[in-house]
Amino acid sequence: RRTYLFLKRGARILKLNDFQLTEHFNLAEFQCPCCLTVKVSPQLVLMLEEVRKRWGKPLIVHSGFRCEPHNKEVGGVKFSLHRHGRAADIRAAASEQESLRSLAAEAGFAKVIMYKDRGFIHLETGGNC
Repeated sequence: RRTYLFLKRGARILKLNDFQLTEHFNLAEFQCPCCLTVKVSPQLVLMLEEVRKRWGKPLIVHSGFRCEPHNKEVGGVKFSLHRHGRAADIRAAASEQESLRSLAAEAGFAKVIMYKDRGFIHLETGGNC
């Protein structure tokens, strides 16, 4: 269950974290699903945007930032780069993962892990937290 904070701006109602970072990615896509906190590296977003442009189809962020309790809940590793906004899991059918892995490597991702049986690909920018 998600709770949202709504802000009224003129005739438009905005949800918390609802604004575009790049042409194809919105900040809300990277927020933790349990607490709505978000931390995302600009490098991660720019690299994902590059993959998106090369792919030519939408990329859906399955998991972006994770707070400590959520990271534990999903079985994330203690020093997960999700905790620092430097990793994202992108939904991808098993048949598409190899192509996405190649595009992610070309875009500069330091680590790419395919989870064919779980329907997503894990991408990390690398670097120290």
